[in-house]
Amino acid sequence: MPLWHWPETLVRHGVPTRSLPGSLRCPVRFRSGPWELGVRPLRAQSGMEVHMKRNLFSDILSAAETVAVYGPEVLTDAQIIEAMLDAPSLSRATEAMAICGGFQALLSFGPAEIMKIGLSESEAARIAVLVEVQRRSTRKPGEKICSPRAAGAYLIPKARGLTEEVFGLVCLNAKGEVLADRILSKGTATACLISPREFFREALRYGATSALAWHNHPSGDPTPSREDMALTTKLRAAGESLGVPLADHIVVGENRWHSFRAAEGWDQRP
Repeated sequence: MPLWHWPETLVRHGVPTRSLPGSLRCPVRFRSGPWELGVRPLRAQSGMEVHMKRNLFSDILSAAETVAVYGPEVLTDAQIIEAMLDAPSLSRATEAMAICGGFQALLSFGPAEIMKIGLSESEAARIAVLVEVQRRSTRKPGEKICSPRAAGAYLIPKARGLTEEVFGLVCLNAKGEVLADRILSKGTATACLISPREFFREALRYGATSALAWHNHPSGDPTPSREDMALTTKLRAAGESLGVPLADHIVVGENRWHSFRAAEGWDQRP
């Protein structure tokens, strides 16, 4: 027995399809032409049938139409990328993912790298915004950072997928609550420059009681370099002179992190 009973009328856009009650009305717009086909279920469908039906229409409906009919959870990876394009094109989205090595690999690219595979500046910007929304969604309201472990747990999601080294500042109040979270500098795959003056200027602007410094290592290895150690020493000295102590300097790798506070025993009394 067929999953769907197709009405006898096949009409051009602008002419109403057969009237169907409520949620049974399901207009389908074929990309190959301006046709609209009204459909209705002949009987109750099993979960397997619904899955088959969604797959049947995955190459027919645009991302917006798929969301309207079935919800965003049924979008394919290619449809999500397609929604970021200037002009909907499932083939372009599929090709972009193939060049990068898959959906997750594409999302790990920075805007400049995305543009190198043939996407426009506006398309690369939309994908970057998509990734940033995912990162910010991991934040918890009123989240506190009162230990190296809490700092690492907070920062790992922020650094995930970054392909260049960035240096960031997290401003904290006396209770360890996050006042502001800023990226101060972006560098190359192996280096990022920041000065104590720039760092604490931003911390003072937000009225921070203490300042947490962090940067990532795109290689995935959080082992600090000599430059990291020297910068940490300068930041600690500058923070003490300004009355805004450095809470910690975290180096973030691939699901791992290094805390200068924990490694050097800042909390240990002499």
